[in-house]
Amino acid sequence: MFFSHLMATFLFALFTSVVFGVTSKHTDRERLLYGAWVFALFFLITFGAGWFMYILR
Repeated sequence: MFFSHLMATFLFALFTSVVFGVTSKHTDRERLLYGAWVFALFFLITFGAGWFMYILR
């Protein structure tokens, strides 16, 4: 199975945010919000870093 860089970033952000959300907060609402926040940050920061490296090239 072939994964693009975008798909690999999406999967990494998804799995990492699930683990962080489950292990770091106490209520289900906090877990969901924190997991969504971590997912968005991972995805956006990696996407932004990719564009930054593209500009530096």
